[in-house]
Amino acid sequence: MRAVGTTLAALAALGLAGCVRYQPRPIDLSAHPAEYRARRLDDTALVRWVAEWGGPPSPDGWTDRQLAVAALRLRGELARARAEWRATKAGEGSAAARPAPGLSTDVERAVSGNDGQPPWVVSLAGLFSVELGGKRAARLQEARARTAASEAALAAQAWRIALETRRAALDLTLAHAGRAAAATEVAAADSVLALERHRFAESAVAASEVARASADLEDVKAALAATERQTIEARASLAGAVGVPPRAMDSVAVLAVVSPACDWIDTLGVDSIGGSALTMRPEMARALAEYAVAEGSLRLQIARQYPDLDLGPGFIWDQGVHRWTLAFALPGLLGFRNRSPIVQAEAERTAAGARVLEIQESVIRQVAGAAEMCRGARIQRSAADSQVAAARGNLTRAQAAYERGETARLDAALARLALVRAERVLRDADGRLMLAGLAVEEAAGQWKGRDAPRWPDPRTPSGEEETSR
Repeated sequence: MRAVGTTLAALAALGLAGCVRYQPRPIDLSAHPAEYRARRLDDTALVRWVAEWGGPPSPDGWTDRQLAVAALRLRGELARARAEWRATKAGEGSAAARPAPGLSTDVERAVSGNDGQPPWVVSLAGLFSVELGGKRAARLQEARARTAASEAALAAQAWRIALETRRAALDLTLAHAGRAAAATEVAAADSVLALERHRFAESAVAASEVARASADLEDVKAALAATERQTIEARASLAGAVGVPPRAMDSVAVLAVVSPACDWIDTLGVDSIGGSALTMRPEMARALAEYAVAEGSLRLQIARQYPDLDLGPGFIWDQGVHRWTLAFALPGLLGFRNRSPIVQAEAERTAAGARVLEIQESVIRQVAGAAEMCRGARIQRSAADSQVAAARGNLTRAQAAYERGETARLDAALARLALVRAERVLRDADGRLMLAGLAVEEAAGQWKGRDAPRWPDPRTPSGEEETSR
């Protein structure tokens, strides 16, 4: 009897020895805000990271690509998505685990009728569960599909961060261009007003002309103030997209964003780009992985129609008599049909398939819409280019007439103001063309830059591995 107790105690100690102890890890809510406020784009580690994947920033400024790479290191959404992917991947181990064996014991003492035999009856039995119907394989398939879906969500998050940063960089460069154009227009309008006042002093024009020129100058100054506001907001938006405080962008120059994707449409065609987008877009990979999850869930519910087999080999010491036993059990035998969960899993698989088709249709629509944006932007730019050419011709003629003494200096100033405004319209058209090109890249799921795309793998924060997108 003492030996049996010693054996049970040893088995219990062995089981407890392999247990993992709980380690609390409270979150310091004050640490991260302080770290965020201290972020700078000239941080040595960050610059080294950017140089590895996007080239070193030049003294002239940062490119949109380099800012996007910096965002992939700094943004909290990517760290969260990476942690969720790792947590999901860890679930594969749980899915692959087989039912753990167990142990049961029973002790009895006879109080009468033992006829001089030892009064003790001790039984010791093992507990083993055998899964039938392919439950483990189905569970593992579902877990791996969930990992693939989580990894696709991580890639999609990284792609969204890069696009958001590029859009913010383009908005800032357009705001800078708009501010410069507005400042030039203010100077031209001020020159016109000075000439109008001079001619009014000579009684060559009416006071209404001076008032009109003054009001026009105030309107242009208001437009300049609006571009100042847009520049400030765009810089703050870019700082947020990168993951740094706004003041960290104050001394950072951003180079002009150039996207040749509209020309890419002319080379390959909309249908070709749309077909490529169906394989490149991370949303498609996620939708397909979610469909695989639904497939695994259905397979698991079908496998659960079959009951598991429980085995219990054991040993009984019955008042001095030794016996070996073997027990069998089929728990859940009456619930073998499992119809309701199977119907639900089939419906979820159908819904997942519908989402795949929805994403496909959305991608095709986006590519077609981006192509139309390019076409419209080109029409607008062509008209603006013609307007600039006409305004430049008018200025040339007005200056020639002034030099010949045929017209006043005011006519040449008005022609120059018209040219400045035409050039501002052309800059706006160029901006629309750049926005359309970025829309094409977003719809296609590819970066169309001057160099081959090389991105840090979002699964590894230190960048040991790489992936192309």
